[in-house]
Amino acid sequence: MIPLIDLTPESCKKRLGRRRQLQWWVTSYIVVIAVLIAVTAALSIAAQRDRVRVQHLLRQVQLDEDQQRQAAILNRDIDRIESRIARHERLAWPLDIGHVIRIVGNVAPDSVTFTSLSLTPRGKSSRGARRQSSADIAYSVMYVEIAGIAPDDFDVASFVAGLQSHALFSSITVDYARKAQLGEASAREFGVTCEIDLEANYIVEGATP
Repeated sequence: MIPLIDLTPESCKKRLGRRRQLQWWVTSYIVVIAVLIAVTAALSIAAQRDRVRVQHLLRQVQLDEDQQRQAAILNRDIDRIESRIARHERLAWPLDIGHVIRIVGNVAPDSVTFTSLSLTPRGKSSRGARRQSSADIAYSVMYVEIAGIAPDDFDVASFVAGLQSHALFSSITVDYARKAQLGEASAREFGVTCEIDLEANYIVEGATP
């Protein structure tokens, strides 16, 4: 084997060595810069994702706050509506007043003439309770006062019996039945009171649902 003989001058060898060393440093620098750029890009992408997530969470929080405000408004509206419904239920009567008047007229004999008829709702009395407004009273009884004129006591008794035969009326009382003069004929002036239970459920015949 023929040995290789390096004829390169020593100065050239030194220059070539410095060049190779410089190239190594340049290559190393480029690699480090490339790694730094890659790491920075990865961190930037991760930071961007985090910023997007934070914005999304902020929007969700805002939506939750808006929903809570909307829910609070709806709850207040529901409370007002329920209050109006409860007040209406306290004031509303379970039967038509016109129906009551028709029943009174139907059970009365033809000879009986009414001079007055009043219906007054009354609540359950409680001693020591403070005076309440009419909108806050839960009416339980309709107090019916009837005044009229009949030819005789038999017609008055027939009218009272007609009221007693109807399930709508209770606590029927004849307050008075006294002599009255109707022109040249004598008659009987009477007053009758009774009650209607407003807490009962009534079905009116012929009424449309």
